[in-house]
Amino acid sequence: MLRPDPRRCLTATATAALLVVDAWFDVTTSQPGPELATAVAMAVCAELPMAALCTVLAVRALPSRTRDKAPDTDRSDLQVNAAT
Repeated sequence: MLRPDPRRCLTATATAALLVVDAWFDVTTSQPGPELATAVAMAVCAELPMAALCTVLAVRALPSRTRDKAPDTDRSDLQVNAAT
């Protein structure tokens, strides 16, 4: 997070996806009762908020289109020959 490396976008995206899949898998495979309550609590309080944080970090790591130099579109280098 301290270094502005654009590769962190890939790691943050993969981590977010794995956290969501882990939360889904834990909730759907747990038995009803205290095991299910623990799985839901872990998903809601830990895994899904961390996935949201990773998603925010991934989006912020994407290069901005406004920061990139836009191509020159004024076409001043073209010469129009009005005589033809």
